Amino acid sequence: MELTLTKNNKSYEVDLKSATCLAIPYNYNGDQPNYFDVPKGEAHPYKHGSFIGKVQNGLGCNVMVLNQNVHCTGTHTECAGHIHDDNIFIHEILSPDYIFTELISISPIHWSETVEHYHCDVHDDEWVITQKMIEEKINHSADGLVVRTLPNSEDKLMRKYHPGNTPFFTTDATEYINELGIDHWVVDLPTIDKYDDGGCLGNHHLFFETTTPYKKTITEFAFVPDIIPDGQYLMKIEIPPMQLDAAPSRPFLFNFMEK
Repeated sequence: MELTLTKNNKSYEVDLKSATCLAIPYNYNGDQPNYFDVPKGEAHPYKHGSFIGKVQNGLGCNVMVLNQNVHCTGTHTECAGHIHDDNIFIHEILSPDYIFTELISISPIHWSETVEHYHCDVHDDEWVITQKMIEEKINHSADGLVVRTLPNSEDKLMRKYHPGNTPFFTTDATEYINELGIDHWVVDLPTIDKYDDGGCLGNHHLFFETTTPYKKTITEFAFVPDIIPDGQYLMKIEIPPMQLDAAPSRPFLFNFMEK
């Protein structure tokens, strides 16, 4: 199936069959990725009096109650409400649009290997993604950017993140991403900032606060299969209409061509 859409006075054909999901399936009964060693997400049957929300012997129905940390245990998309004490809700920020997006793959390096900057102290052996590395991959404007870190093993689907295995972006890299005009930034990491920067979340502020009203989003804990090559795609991000700063999400990449 193909979809024809028009953007900026140009027509494009979108191959809907090419859709590749970048979300990590949320396994309530098994392993999940984890950031800051938070409790695992859980799903259990609702109970009230004699009612148990679980099919038993072919009778009843499943009524599950969910308990999950949206930011720290799975793929999610967040907005400026994540860092502001205002009613900024993700479902009001993210529109159901097709986003011109660039996918790039980056191998993080040690902090000691760069002369770029960050807003707090960094140890020499911490892993970072630099402006220089991104410049080598993309030098043109785009609406969306997906960053796949290398190596890209499937243990990302259940990895427990700590300071020693959580790369982050330099301030210079975030400034450059802003210069490219990126509004929707997708990473296969739990954060774009240092594991613990004292609560500053400097890159988040730098990225979100370049536009008013706020319109940008960051998707974290994505997983980009190796089968998808670097290049240009159309992206669509699905979320439930939750009045929160972030919601579980399903980013999709689609192949497309200009008509």
